[in-house]
Amino acid sequence: MSLLPATLEVSYDELAFNLSELIQPAPVGPPRRFQIILVIRNDALAEYRIDLGPASNFTTPEFRIPGGVVDESTGRGEILHTVGELKDIATEMHEREAPALRPRDIWQEYFDLSEEKAKSAVGYSIFGPGGSTIRG
Repeated sequence: MSLLPATLEVSYDELAFNLSELIQPAPVGPPRRFQIILVIRNDALAEYRIDLGPASNFTTPEFRIPGGVVDESTGRGEILHTVGELKDIATEMHEREAPALRPRDIWQEYFDLSEEKAKSAVGYSIFGPGGSTIRG
């Protein structure tokens, strides 16, 4: 892993390769959330970091927003977004509610699928006022 040169300021109009928000350990105290922006400086990537505060203040999970792409066959990259555009996307992600994760019952899913296959094999159909399911 190589280290990237750091930069102390960025412009909203500057081209950006990536914006990430990550939770990282702090030298003292609880983990903190950092916004890390990779910008192009002198034909190389440079890293700009913003400390957003304690990780416990955020409900959205960590994320990465690509601002450019790299062609693996040639190694050449193309930058598609600016710092301002990526920061706007990050702000929208903060305002979005975190998705509720519901545990799956894989055993019930297995039995439901087995039952559906058995009904389809014999052509079992249902007709009624709530609708119909025709298997055949």
